[in-house]
Amino acid sequence: MTHPYSRRNFLETSLVAGAVLAGAPRFSRAFGARKPALSLSKGGDVSPAPPKPSFPVTDFHVHLSNTLTIDQALQLGKDRGVQIGIVEHPGPGFPINTDADLKKYIDGLRKYPVRIGLQPVYAGWSKSFSKPVLDQLDYILMDALTLPRPDGGWLAIWQIDTMVDDGEEFMARYMPFIEQVLTTEPIDIFGWPTFLPVPIARQYAQLWTPQRVDRIIDLARARKIAIEINEVAHVPDENFIGRAKRAGLKFTFGTDSRNEHAAHLYYCYQMAQKCGLGEGDMFVPKRK
Repeated sequence: MTHPYSRRNFLETSLVAGAVLAGAPRFSRAFGARKPALSLSKGGDVSPAPPKPSFPVTDFHVHLSNTLTIDQALQLGKDRGVQIGIVEHPGPGFPINTDADLKKYIDGLRKYPVRIGLQPVYAGWSKSFSKPVLDQLDYILMDALTLPRPDGGWLAIWQIDTMVDDGEEFMARYMPFIEQVLTTEPIDIFGWPTFLPVPIARQYAQLWTPQRVDRIIDLARARKIAIEINEVAHVPDENFIGRAKRAGLKFTFGTDSRNEHAAHLYYCYQMAQKCGLGEGDMFVPKRK
């Protein structure tokens, strides 16, 4: 079994290869130039990069690593006019497993001008932590990329070698897990919404039916969960964002980066422009 603590090591390889295999246009700029002055349209034409929105922008999905220190992340944010939100994974295999670990993590970041978040990957993760300590976080971001298998274990749906033979069968398992994440977990932001494994990425429009999209939107609205517009995976699409906006949901931008891609937002700005997102549509963390 591949553990989720190694999953971000697979992301760049998985998504670049996935773009080739699946032909999914939403992956086309996932790992583009560091300074995206121009973009290739679907027809291959060069088009200007979308403008940075007029409202304050935060990248809520940044991981510190041996290729991205806190000082480097802050400098990237300053250079690109973007506030930084730091997240870390809790649970076995990760550095945060107890209240003491979590408090140390929060206190260590509190001296910096960043938002402080947590990104769980397993269902039931919060049982290891007390509510008073969790309440000190600015936000909790969780995705549904680690799908439980019927016979135990987990399906790492972000990996290039994830095998999915039947799209509808996959969705019959995927949707209940998404519902579980949105209804039973402490969560402020739903990350990587509508992401599909490479073998069925071409079927995005067919598999994400209006009924499935509206189910996610209804559940998120019921608990005031914001929707992440994910830079690396280019999800969700314009249709989902438009429907979510009309339903009154809030949004965040996230690069899910551990390197110089932090605060490098292109798809997020593109969607903000296309969907008419304003400051009032954006998520505001707990701590002012």
